[in-house]
Amino acid sequence: MTRISQVEDRGAVVAWSPIYSHADVIALGTKDSGGVGFDDYGGELELCDMKITCPEGSQPTPQVIGSIKTTTRFSSLGWTPGNASVADNFKMGLIAGGMTDGKINIWDAESIVSSPSSAAVASIDNHTGGAVSALQFNPHPTSANLLASGGSDGGVLITSLEKPDQPNVFVPAPDQPSQGAEITQIGWNTQVAHIVASAAKNGTAFVWDLRAKKPWCELRCESNYSAVSDLAWNPNQGLHLLTASDDDRNPVIKLWDLRSSTTIPLATLEGHTQGVLSMAWCPHDDTLLMSCGKDNRTLLWDLTTLKPIVEIPSSDHDDTSSANASSSAVYGNLGSSQQKRFDVQWSPHRRGVVSTCSFDRKVQAHSVIGVATKCGRPPKWMKTPGGVSCGFGGTVTSFGATHRFITINSHIEQPELKQASMQFEYQISGGDYAGFCGTMVENATKASDHKEAQVWGFMKIIFDTNARELLLKYLGFDSDKISQIASEFVDNGAAADGTANPSSPSMSEKAEDIVKEALLVGNFEAAVDCCFRNGNLADALVLASCGGAELWAKTQAEYFAREAQKRPFLSIVSAVIHNQLEDLVAASDPSKWQETLAILSTYGKSEEFPLLCLALGNRLEGAGDGASASLCFMCALNLDRAVKHWKTQLEKADQVAGKRDLLALHSFVQKVTVMLEAIGPNTQLDSEIAELFSDYAKALSEQGLLVYASKYCKSDSQQCNELKDRIYRSKDGRNCSNLMASPPAFPYTLDKVEIIPVASVQAQVQHEETQQQATTTQQQHDVSQQQQQQQQQVTYYMPIPKSTNQISSFFLIASLCSSPFSLYRPMEWLNYLLDGWLCRIPALVTRTMQTKQPESLPGKCHAPLKVLLHQRHPSNFLNILALRHTSNNSQQLNMPRSSKRHSSNRH
Repeated sequence: MTRISQVEDRGAVVAWSPIYSHADVIALGTKDSGGVGFDDYGGELELCDMKITCPEGSQPTPQVIGSIKTTTRFSSLGWTPGNASVADNFKMGLIAGGMTDGKINIWDAESIVSSPSSAAVASIDNHTGGAVSALQFNPHPTSANLLASGGSDGGVLITSLEKPDQPNVFVPAPDQPSQGAEITQIGWNTQVAHIVASAAKNGTAFVWDLRAKKPWCELRCESNYSAVSDLAWNPNQGLHLLTASDDDRNPVIKLWDLRSSTTIPLATLEGHTQGVLSMAWCPHDDTLLMSCGKDNRTLLWDLTTLKPIVEIPSSDHDDTSSANASSSAVYGNLGSSQQKRFDVQWSPHRRGVVSTCSFDRKVQAHSVIGVATKCGRPPKWMKTPGGVSCGFGGTVTSFGATHRFITINSHIEQPELKQASMQFEYQISGGDYAGFCGTMVENATKASDHKEAQVWGFMKIIFDTNARELLLKYLGFDSDKISQIASEFVDNGAAADGTANPSSPSMSEKAEDIVKEALLVGNFEAAVDCCFRNGNLADALVLASCGGAELWAKTQAEYFAREAQKRPFLSIVSAVIHNQLEDLVAASDPSKWQETLAILSTYGKSEEFPLLCLALGNRLEGAGDGASASLCFMCALNLDRAVKHWKTQLEKADQVAGKRDLLALHSFVQKVTVMLEAIGPNTQLDSEIAELFSDYAKALSEQGLLVYASKYCKSDSQQCNELKDRIYRSKDGRNCSNLMASPPAFPYTLDKVEIIPVASVQAQVQHEETQQQATTTQQQHDVSQQQQQQQQQVTYYMPIPKSTNQISSFFLIASLCSSPFSLYRPMEWLNYLLDGWLCRIPALVTRTMQTKQPESLPGKCHAPLKVLLHQRHPSNFLNILALRHTSNNSQQLNMPRSSKRHSSNRH
């Protein structure tokens, strides 16, 4: 028991502040002035800060923060925060003082601190014939404006302070206004707001029902009509009531269960040797009770055992020595206090703190935290009434005080991400990636996101077997439509205009003769040259086709050189004929990249097409068109280059969101995943892409999608390895392992894990056996040669049981083997029985068996089996089970008692 704070020279009644922001403040009402005469000089109401929560190591010094003088002294004191309407106007609540002249005065606590002259709120003088001996405010927040009071006249009054300056006073039962004797204590029920109890000096306690306006029951607590000095309701059980006896002949505390009986108490607490003056039921632990009595003892009770567990010592006694007194010594060895306390009260907010008032004019605050565990359990306020723990995979584990179940739920922070991921995994689970891409095209088109629609459109084409033809159509170049348009233009267009295609220019007769002569001698080159000079390009091409490959190539080059500027499409024909598509790409217009890609798709060879698309993508990327370049890289099936633009989009989304945009990350992962399926699932990802996949896996695991998350743990970073390990060992680990290529490696490095090898342990055991044999040989040196027996050392390796049940069974079998019922070679029989046990950890089994003569073998074996289980490492890396089979017959071995004791201790 620890004394926290003390106010000297105050003979006062006490009330704790109900305001949490002023939890260390108490109100002190003067009960006696400390003088020796008969003069009454009035009293004083003080607000004192007990400094209970002062910094550790400093000595708390109580400080008076406000005071006010009164004309009479106090008999009782109460403090309430008031209900909602009162609390708004009185920030520190209202204080009620029961005075010795029968009045009840009401003060504003805040004004006592700031403006004492205006602190008085109201005065009630309905009690007649003596002091207001007891009063208490209703503890329920909605009824905190109700004040119950009892006086020396035996009357019980209820005062409503709904309007504090206009108190409304009424009696609980109009037909029975008086209890017949002085009221000693008033107590509101802690569970039902309209129930209040009162104790009287005639040995009775009444329970009043304010709604029914009559007594609910009457308890005749004392058969000899001695006073009931105090009463207290159970903080958590509304039908349990304690009453204290003032009788020195029977100083007991009685526990009543109003459900079962109002005539016979449920239990009786005996510990005081003289009458009980005050008691208080701990509001934070209903198994703790504090009481003080005329025997100068202040006891802390354990209501579970109905016994006191410790006594609050006086200031003249050492706290530690008194606190260490055991509960069994309470009745004789606790030691009586040198100060008689007449009042004890628990702090409503500071758990484990109790105040005491004594006749030697001291007000003390004590902490019972250090001694409350004497009952064998921690106080309830040290037990967590409820808790929440967030675990891996979005798991939230919680428990509460109202039930004994642990609830495990899944908390989803990103429901949109979870829904999108589940939908994606469901759509691709059947392997229809082309269908998924088509769905994404539709969704992007509806959202008017044309660039996104292009990406998924290209992605869909990649999965088609006739990808190039579909690519031409997607780019707007449909072969059938173009053929139809061209046909209509030739048949209808030219005829409609009334014009015809101009014929080639005619040659002169001389030129024709030269061409003819050149053909006669087979000089096609001269004939072609003559045609070129006369502008007959078509004739030149026809003649060149007959003059060999070299002339044909030379003529083509000359033709394209003359006509390409006039007709640009001829540059395409030239590139196709001369297989110079790379030059075509390099000279192409970036704004017309679709036409260039269509040419590559039509004329590019299968092995050249990816390289040509890559070159076109590089040209577009150099021109600043990253989106179009990404589409070309997709056609080239180059993931590393295609993903560059997607990463740029992801970074922009993160900048806009101010954090990682998980939906944008999901879109990125979707594209890469589908692209990987088109390229090949075994494609090695770039480290940056793998890290993004790891981030995505982490986000999925936080939403509880552990199986899906396991698919995207593709990085080799430490963070990803730890995530793999956690997923593998999680509740869904079995399902996740099917998606992993192999069980993940342990992500941590074992450091300073000391494992004793089997050989080392075996050597240690053999060393111990050698020492024991030497000791035994020395002790048996003087024994007769006929009584000496040869010992044989045999070593076995066998499995060791790991579970408790297996070990118990092991010991049972061992005991049976050593019993008189086992006949020949019990250890071999034991090894036979244990031969089927399976275990990963080997054990060293050593036995020393006495060799008997053949004629003695059928006899009974009385030698016990001793089993020694060595646990060499906390993690059970190596367990050693040593079985020693020796005789316990000291007379047979002639073993001295000391040697026998030594052997037993060693084992």
